[in-house]
Amino acid sequence: MTTYSRIVVGTDGSDEATDAVSVAGVVAAALGVPVTVITAWKPSVSVPGGREQPWADLTAEGADVDLTALGVTMIEKIPVKGSAFDALVDAAGQSDRSLIVVGAAGLGQTSSRLWGSTSNELSHRSPVDVLFVRKAVAAVQTIALATDGSDTSVRAVRAGYDLAAALGVRPVLVTVACDTAADGETLNNVESRLENTEPLQRQALVGDPADVLAAAEYDLVVIGNRGMAGLARVLGSTANTITHRATSNLLLVNTTPAAQ
Repeated sequence: MTTYSRIVVGTDGSDEATDAVSVAGVVAAALGVPVTVITAWKPSVSVPGGREQPWADLTAEGADVDLTALGVTMIEKIPVKGSAFDALVDAAGQSDRSLIVVGAAGLGQTSSRLWGSTSNELSHRSPVDVLFVRKAVAAVQTIALATDGSDTSVRAVRAGYDLAAALGVRPVLVTVACDTAADGETLNNVESRLENTEPLQRQALVGDPADVLAAAEYDLVVIGNRGMAGLARVLGSTANTITHRATSNLLLVNTTPAAQ
């Protein structure tokens, strides 16, 4: 079993970012891994969202206090001048198997998606897995591993299973199709392809996968990122719809071969 060796969390001090820091701390403390806190600042207040370094330093200190209270013992603070996306990706690249954690506010706002937000950019371009936080949780207790039976979804299920096992959570393998017979066949096929796993709880749901999974109520829903880039994204893939509309915290697993 392999899971994340470092958590990289971005914060700007907002309520949504504070929730992201909280979830990052819960996960990091349970895994016993270090956390890198990124606060990105821009040198001119004439730039939308501009800040100065003292603001970045103070925001990072606040995150440090929150993480320490959650039991995280290894914390690195990196105030960065420039792009938050670049800073998060660069920090994640410094360790093998990093997980980026950010608030999901920018995913559900049309203006943010049109003009750009860090969370939106990460959803489409991150080279590592990203956890988008929509609500703070005291502990991650319910995890749904979503699959449509494809190779890429099996990779996401594997990553989600490994995280659940490391957190001491028994996950639920979930699929959504037009009929229950197809659901059962998909679940059987996926579980048979997973090696060195305990028997999984299963949930077969009927309906539109994007609608059903976006409305699912778990502490964490895990999906693969197939369809988050290129033409599939433009046409409206299931993964893209779930990522932007999910009501639960969402782990978006990078399932490209280079990321495995």
